Parts: sequence; structure tokens; C-alpha cells
Amino acid sequence: MKKSFKYGFTTCTLAYLLVVIPLLVLFSTLFRGSYAPIVNVRGMLELLTLMLSEFPWWGDFYYLAFLVPWLASSCVLALLIYRFNGGGRRRALFSGFSISVYYFAMWLVFLIYGLIYGWGDIAYDLFWLWPLFGFGFGYAAATIVERIRRKLCVVKGNRETS
Repeated sequence: MKKSFKYGFTTCTLAYLLVVIPLLVLFSTLFRGSYAPIVNVRGMLELLTLMLSEFPWWGDFYYLAFLVPWLASSCVLALLIYRFNGGGRRRALFSGFSISVYYFAMWLVFLIYGLIYGWGDIAYDLFWLWPLFGFGFGYAAATIVERIRRKLCVVKGNRETS
């Protein structure tokens, strides 16, 4: 179980870093030369958590909202790998699935909210892309982790078939 959690945290951390670094570059180039701050931390958190950090019950601790998708994805991945470990390809699929679970749940929340209270913003139509992108980033991160893991096993002299 310890290896599963270590793999889950490593893979999900890498997946979220694969998202954060391009977003930082995008925000810094979009707002360069304007009076807006170059990197808007609150805006980044709103984007990554799909507005979870905007709920008022966070208070001044809105920055902790990022822990929800990261820890949830890591735990889902660790539990899936612990239960159904079947090689690198299956781990990569589980990684993509574990990242997209959170975004799918948030998409359902926005869908239900939109049906009950009205849509309000046009951006709600684009939220269905987040589970797809989450799956892609999770799959890419797992592929990177698997390649690094294989190279480390070859360097150490260990042969691993999974």
C-alpha cells in the first residue's frame, strides 16, 4: 500500500505541475504590460479547482482549495493501483481517470446548479472539457513516471516486467 500511495502522490503532483507551469506562462504573457498583476494566484486557483476556491466557507484560506483535487486524485489513484495493479499501461489509464474524477464531479455540480438556478455565464459550456484535459494530463504524467521508473530500474540493475 505504501508504494501505491507514493506512486499516486508522485504521479498526481507531476500531472498538476504539467497544468500549472503552462498556465503560469500563459498568465504572465497575457498580463505583461498591463496594470494587472503578472501572476494572479487567486485566479489560478479558481481555474485549477473550477471555482471551488470561490466558495465563501473557505474564508481567508482559499488557497487550501488546491489540496482538494490534488489529494482526492492521489488517493483515488493509490486505491485503484493497490486494488487493480496490472502494469504500466493500466497505471497510466488509472492516473488519467483519477485526475478526471474531480473535474467530472465539479462539472456535475455546475450542471445541476445551472439547471436549478440558471446558467449565468457562458463559460459553463466549456467545463465539460476539464475532465478530458484532466484525463490527458494524468495519462501523460503517468507515462513520464513509468519511463523514469524503468530507467531507474535499469540503472540499479533491477529487472521489472510491469
